[in-house]
Amino acid sequence: MAVINRKFYQSWRGPGPADQDHWSLIFDPDTRRLLVRHEWQASRHDGFDDLELAEFLKQTGAAQTALIDSLFLVPA
Repeated sequence: MAVINRKFYQSWRGPGPADQDHWSLIFDPDTRRLLVRHEWQASRHDGFDDLELAEFLKQTGAAQTALIDSLFLVPA
């Protein structure tokens, strides 16, 4: 079964226009794990980190707020 991947936030880290950060909510039905994946791309390096959902929700910042908003706020 396929992994479910829902992007919920992105930001630019600069200075180049392609230097970005992306956050996605990932559910892997095979392992039954719900994770937040942080991917980044910069002119000199790129990569990703997977965080357990509970660990991510303990953080503060725009990405954490965006996930909460996307899960619990009803669009106007």
